[in-house]
Amino acid sequence: MVDDFVRVAHRIVWCTVATVDRRDRPRSRVIHPYWERVGDGLVGWAFTRPTPLKVAHLTRRPYVSCSYWDPAHEVAVAECAAEFAEDEPTRRRVWDFFLAAAEPLGYDPRILGDNIVVLKMTPWRLSTADGAWLSG
Repeated sequence: MVDDFVRVAHRIVWCTVATVDRRDRPRSRVIHPYWERVGDGLVGWAFTRPTPLKVAHLTRRPYVSCSYWDPAHEVAVAECAAEFAEDEPTRRRVWDFFLAAAEPLGYDPRILGDNIVVLKMTPWRLSTADGAWLSG
């Protein structure tokens, strides 16, 4: 399952990420994660802007749902615990992941500006599906 998820996620690249606000309403945004194999599991990393809403949502409820979809209806979903990783060694390591990866997964994080932080996402549930599920 982990390999299937990473294959789909790294091919599609951009995913919709949902958090929950203080009134228990979902809020979605699009991010560009890099998924790293860690032992038998997985950790997702993304650079993001620490907007007041995003910080408030993750402080109150430190979870995200990451959903990938493409026009052929290949889908990958990760339900994750989420936290900001603010230490410099992690930031440098994640920066290097993105610099070393081939495009479109790889990019130079400097394009996002100076006010970015690392979001760490640790999945407790992964799922994938392809267009065949539409036909039953």
